[in-house]
Amino acid sequence: MRNLLFRPLIVVSMVLSLFILAELVAIGGLTWRNHQRLNILEKDIRNGHRLEETIFILLKNQLQQSKADSQPDRVAVKLENILPPEQINDPGIIADIRKLQAAFGKAVTGDNDSLVRTLDTTRQIFSRQIYEEENLLEKIAEDSQLEFELAVVLPLLTFLILFVIGRYVFKRNVLTPLDSLKEFLQMLARGDRRPIQQQTADPNMQALFDNYNKLVMRLTELEREQQDYTTELEHKIRQTTSSLLEKSQQIARSERLSVVAELAASTAHELRNPLAGIQLALENILLDCDDPELCERLTTVNTEIKRLTQHLNDLLALTRPSTDSAEPVDIERICNELSLFLKYQIPENVSLRYNIDPKLNIHLPATEFRLALLNLLLNSIHAIGQEPGHIELTVRQAEKQMIITVEDSGPGFAESLLKKGIQPFVSLKKKGTGLGLAMVQRFVKSRQGEIRLHNNDQGHACVTLTLPLTET
Repeated sequence: MRNLLFRPLIVVSMVLSLFILAELVAIGGLTWRNHQRLNILEKDIRNGHRLEETIFILLKNQLQQSKADSQPDRVAVKLENILPPEQINDPGIIADIRKLQAAFGKAVTGDNDSLVRTLDTTRQIFSRQIYEEENLLEKIAEDSQLEFELAVVLPLLTFLILFVIGRYVFKRNVLTPLDSLKEFLQMLARGDRRPIQQQTADPNMQALFDNYNKLVMRLTELEREQQDYTTELEHKIRQTTSSLLEKSQQIARSERLSVVAELAASTAHELRNPLAGIQLALENILLDCDDPELCERLTTVNTEIKRLTQHLNDLLALTRPSTDSAEPVDIERICNELSLFLKYQIPENVSLRYNIDPKLNIHLPATEFRLALLNLLLNSIHAIGQEPGHIELTVRQAEKQMIITVEDSGPGFAESLLKKGIQPFVSLKKKGTGLGLAMVQRFVKSRQGEIRLHNNDQGHACVTLTLPLTET
C-alpha cells in the first residue's frame, strides 16, 4: 500500500525534474544566442556611429576646400579604423565599404559627383545595416518570446496535462477500485459475501482485492463453522434441558411421594393411638364377657384391630427416613449445577448470587439436600415473578452448625403462613401444591435441624435452615 501511494509521486517528480532540466538547457541556449546577437548589434551600432562621424568630417572638408592633398589619407585611415574587414561577416557590406573608400578618395578632392555617389553608397550601407539590425532584433524578440513560453506557458501547460493524466490514472487505478471495495465492504456488512471479480491495472490494488476475497472465503468458512457449532450446541442444550427437565420431573415426583409418605405416616400415627385404645377396651370386654357367641365376635374384631395396627406400624417403618445415606457434600458444585438447571427458568432481570464458605465440610444425603435447595430457589423465583430483583443464597458455619439462608427481593411471606407454619398441601400460590416447603421441612427435621420463615427489615422473604455439622 505504501508503494501504491508513493510510486505515482516518484514518477511525477522524475518527469518534472527531467522537464525542468530540459527547459533550463533550452533557456540557457537561447540566452547564449541572444548574447551573441547583442554583441553583433553593439558592434554594428558602434561602426555606424563611426561611419556617421567620418561622413560629417568628409562634408566638413568638402565645404572648406582646403588641404585637399592631405585629406584622402586621413579619411582612408578613418574608414579602415571604423570598419575593419575582419569584423564584418556580410560580403555585400565589405564590397560597399571598398566602394565607399574609393569614393571618399575622390570626394575629398572636390569632386561633387563622387560626393553624391559616396552619400548613396553610405545610405546603402546604412540601409543594409539597419536591415541586419532589425533582423537581429526580430530574432531576439522571437527568442525572448520562446524563453517566455519555455519559462511560463510550457510548464503551465505541461502541469495541466500531467494533472489531467495523473487524475485519470489515479481515478482509474485507485479511486475506482477503492469505490468498488467500499461497495463490497458495505455488502459484506449486510451479510452478502460475494467475492470481487473486477480486475485492476494496478498490481497492488489487485493484491488488495485478492486479500479481500481471501477474507470473504475465511468469513464464509467461519460462519459455516459457527453454524455447525451453534447447531451442535443447540442439540446439546436440548439434550441437557431434556435431561434436566426429566430429572426435575423425577424430583418433583419424589417430592410429592415424599410428602404423601409423610402425610401417610402422620395419618398412621394419628390412627394407631385410637386403635390401641379400642383394642385395650375390647380385651377388657372379653375378660368380662360370658356369652360365647359375643366373645367370638369380639375376638374377631380384636384380631382385625391387631392386623390394622400392624399395617400402620409397617407403614410408619417404611416412611421413616434412613440415616445411612449421608456423604461428603460439595455445596459449591451443587449450587453451580442448580444455576445451570435454573438458567432457563430465571428471568434475565433477576440475578442469582451465591455466598458460600469454602471451608465447610459436611455430610448430607446429596439428593435430598439438592432437592431442598432447589425448592427454596424455585419459591424465590416464583415470588419475584417478572419484576427486576435478586436472589441470594448464603451458606456459612456458626460453631458446629451450618446455616443456609435464602433471601429474595419478592413481596415476602404472608402473615397467615408465618402464624400457622408449614402445612402439606397448603399453598398461597395459585398453581402451588404446598409440597415444596413441606419437603424442605421434612428433610431438615430428618437431619435434626430447624427451619425458620420470616421477613427481613425490607419486607422480603427469608428462609433460614440450621443443620448440625456431621463429620462422619
